[in-house]
Amino acid sequence: MNFCWECGSTLTIIKDKPYHYTECGLENVYLHGIIQYECSACGETGAEIPRIKELHLMIGKYIVCQEESLTGAEIRFLRKELGLKARDMAEYLSVTPQAYSKWENSHNRISPVYDKQLRLLYVLNAEEKFGRVLHEGIRFLQRLKLSQTASSDSTAEHRLEIAAHEWLMPITEPLFSETCL
Repeated sequence: MNFCWECGSTLTIIKDKPYHYTECGLENVYLHGIIQYECSACGETGAEIPRIKELHLMIGKYIVCQEESLTGAEIRFLRKELGLKARDMAEYLSVTPQAYSKWENSHNRISPVYDKQLRLLYVLNAEEKFGRVLHEGIRFLQRLKLSQTASSDSTAEHRLEIAAHEWLMPITEPLFSETCL
């Protein structure tokens, strides 16, 4: 028998009603097929949500695959799933923390270029097998400082020297990591 965690009364089990999952920070997520509880005495409600990491990965997939521009709440959700602070995400996207904050707080709409870049950061770091998001792969971006100007002879300066063993042998370590630079 299940008892209310607030008042100790018996809980009613609800199985056939969608659960409005606002705990993720989004107002439009409803879960079907999960067990919910409601206390008839005090009105307290709750739900059993198994495999939250996998659930958040699925929410991230829906957000990234939608055709509409990202909302502030969706931008915040993706950032939090990557385990990043807002100032770090701003740095990865090469925008000021103030500009990024305006996107998350829905004061300004994110431009299509940054929208796609943010989705790409999430996709590149989503790890489906474990139902979690890995952010180690983007740490090298934090140290990467992009120049706004190119030299007149940029081809000579940026010549790539690649040994055969670098591309013929199987890759055993991530290509993009802390040692990337």
